Amino acid sequence: MLKKLIIPIVILIIFVIAALSWWFTGQKEEAGPQTSGLPMKVSRYYWPGQYWTEIADKKGWFQEAGLNVELIDTNPDYFASLQDMVDGKMDTNDFTLFDLIIFNLQGADLVMVVNTSSSLGADAIVARQGIKTILDLKGKRIGVSKNTYLEYILSIVLGGNQLTLDDVIVVNMPAEKAAEEFIKGTVDAIVTWEPFVTEALQKGRGHKLFDTSEIPGILPGGLAFHRSFIEERPGDVQAFVHVWHKTIQFIKENPSEAFGIIAKIYNKTPDEVQAFAQSSRIYGLRENVTAFTYGAGFESLHGTARQINNFIIRQGITNKQLDSTKFLDARFIRAIKWDVR
Repeated sequence: MLKKLIIPIVILIIFVIAALSWWFTGQKEEAGPQTSGLPMKVSRYYWPGQYWTEIADKKGWFQEAGLNVELIDTNPDYFASLQDMVDGKMDTNDFTLFDLIIFNLQGADLVMVVNTSSSLGADAIVARQGIKTILDLKGKRIGVSKNTYLEYILSIVLGGNQLTLDDVIVVNMPAEKAAEEFIKGTVDAIVTWEPFVTEALQKGRGHKLFDTSEIPGILPGGLAFHRSFIEERPGDVQAFVHVWHKTIQFIKENPSEAFGIIAKIYNKTPDEVQAFAQSSRIYGLRENVTAFTYGAGFESLHGTARQINNFIIRQGITNKQLDSTKFLDARFIRAIKWDVR
C-alpha cells in the first residue's frame, strides 16, 4: 500500500515545486526590471516624441517603476542640449538618427534604444513671397543650423532639384531663432521645425516650399543613452523603456487627458497639442518592432542609417561605411511583452 502511495506523492511534490517556481518567476517578472535608484537626468522638450516623458512624470510612473528621474528643460536650445548630453550633463535625450550618427563620428558613444517618432511635416523649408520653387533658392540666404539634420534635409531637397549647398548662402543659426530672423528679413528662407514653422508662416508672411510629409521616414527620432550607461545600468534602461511603452499606450487610449497634460505645461490648447502630434507621428511598440528590423528603406532605422551614411560620405564628413548595429540596440524593445493594441 505504501509503495502505491509513493509515486503519486512524488508526482504531487514535483507539481508543487514546479507551480511555486512558476509563481515566483511570475512575481519577479511582474515586479519589473531591477533598478539602481541612482539619479537619471532626462531631457524634456515640446515635441510629440517627447510628450510621453512629461506625462509619465506627472502620472508618477517613473517613481512607480523605481526610477529616480530628474527632468531637464531643453526647450531654450535643443541642439545645445544634444551637446550637453554628449558632455555627460544628461543621461538620455531624444536624438534624430542623423544627429546621433554625427555625434558618434565626433567621438561620442551613443546608442538608440527606442524610435519615439518620425517627422511628418513638422520640419519644413519656409521662404519669403516671391520665392516660388526650390530652384528659386539659388543664390539666396537660408537660415539653418549647420551640421545638423536640418542641413541634411536642405541638402536632400536641393539635390532633388539639381542644386547643392554650394548654390545657396547658408546662414548658421539655431532653429529656435530662425523664425525670428525670417520675420526681421535677415534671411530669404529658413529650415526649422514646429512651432517655429507656423510662426514664420503667420508673422513673416512666408510660405512652405517643402515639409517632411513629402518624404515619410526621413527623420526618425529616438531615445539615446551613453553606451557606458547601458552597460552599467541595464535595469534602469529597461525600466525606462517599459515606462515609455506604458505611457504611449495611455496616450493612445486617453488622448484628451494626455494632450491636456501637455497643454497645461506649455500653455497651449489641447487641440494645438494634438495637431502638433499629427505633424510628427508618435511611434509605439508595433512601429518599433518594424523600425529595428533590417531593411533598405526609410521604414527601417538601419535603412535610414545607410541613407545618412551615404550623404555624409558625399559631404566629406567621413569616408567610412558605418555598422548600424553598433548604435541601434533592439534588446530593450524586444523585452517588452507584445501588445497589439
